[in-house]
This record gives sequence, structure tokens and C-alpha cells, in this order.
Amino acid sequence: MTALALGLSLLQACGGGGSSSEPEPIKPSSYDLQAAMTQYYTKAQSWSLSGTSGTTPITMVLSLTPKTGTAVFPVNGKSYAYTLQAMKLSANGRSTTSSSELFFDPALVQTEANSSRSDDACELAQTKGSFSRSAKVGDSGPNGSGVEYVSCAPGAAVEANYVDTWQVKEEGGRVLLCLNRTSKVVATGFSRVGAQCHQLLADGSLGSFISISYVSEDGSMSVKTP
Repeated sequence: MTALALGLSLLQACGGGGSSSEPEPIKPSSYDLQAAMTQYYTKAQSWSLSGTSGTTPITMVLSLTPKTGTAVFPVNGKSYAYTLQAMKLSANGRSTTSSSELFFDPALVQTEANSSRSDDACELAQTKGSFSRSAKVGDSGPNGSGVEYVSCAPGAAVEANYVDTWQVKEEGGRVLLCLNRTSKVVATGFSRVGAQCHQLLADGSLGSFISISYVSEDGSMSVKTP
């Protein structure tokens, strides 16, 4: 469970909050994804999810706390705007908690790096994507690429190379913004696959529904809010 929690903490993040988990009754013709991502980076929020890791029932609490100023990404020593991300996974009466600094570009609302120092795992974007301001259901696009390091030590070696994409889709009566990642492990060639999807509301904000899935060498995980 610890390894899966670590992998999930390094997913390209997308988040939001809302007052209702009910599917929206009226859907606009397009969505401003930059506005939605800005809400994620600048609003404190928390979600309670449940699902399975393999065949084991699990629960997750994912929370975000935006911060003012900047923090230093340890691998390259550079400073970035950031928000704090915490994730608590519970299964079989045991819990694992990981925390990370999610570094981002305020102008492009793109993640630049992620430092999960509690698990000694870091990642850094090498290219950035772009979020559409008028995305329609069925649209997709690039969301950058980068590397996942073996540790957070300065000059750490690369463990995996990742590619991120975004997609807007309709599922279960909801319109979802999904951030997808494929990471290819350098040593083995194994491809880790993850997705984090959030409900897009008619006013352009993010709803309270979220689903997360992840497949790695250690197994699979799938959780969502009610």
C-alpha cells in the first residue's frame, strides 16, 4: 500500500471542491480548464474517497493547502510557487500518510515539480502542456512530460520518464476533467499508468466528485468519492 500511495502522490494533480456531488443538470458547450486548474492551486480543499487496492477495501483522504511565497525543489535547488498535498490511505486497520509540495507555474497553471519528501520521491517537468480555455467533451491535449527521480537528493538519478495528457469526457452523467499519466521505468521498461478525474460544473468550477486509479509493479488501486 505504501508504494501505491507514493505513486499516486506523484500523479499530475487536478483538484477542486463543490457543495454537491450530484451530476450537473445543464452542461455548457465548453469549459475553461485554466480557470478550473487555478481553483485547484489556490483553494484549500479535501476529499474522502473509497475503493480497492487489488481486492482489499481501502479509504483515502486527499487534501490540499495552498501556500504563499515559494519553496525550494530539492533536486535542482530552484524555487517555485507551491501548495501542500497530503494523502492518507487506510486498509485492514492500518494507515499510511504521505505529504508533498506540489510546485506550479502561476501563469500557466501547470505543475512544474512534486517533492514528496516524506517518501523521498521527487519529479520534475521537462516540458509543459497547455489547458484549453474552451474545451468540449471529447477534447484532449498534452499536459507536459518529465522525469521521476529515485530520491529527492540533489542530482538524483532518473527512475522513470513520464508523459501527461488531459481529457474532457462524460461519464455517469458528469463531465470530467481527467489528467492521465504514463511513466516508463528506465531499468525495467514497465509502464505505470494513472488517472485522476474531477467533475467540471456548468459555471466552470470543479465539483466534489473525484476518481483516482493507478497501476504499478506493486498492483492496482481505484478509489472515488460517493
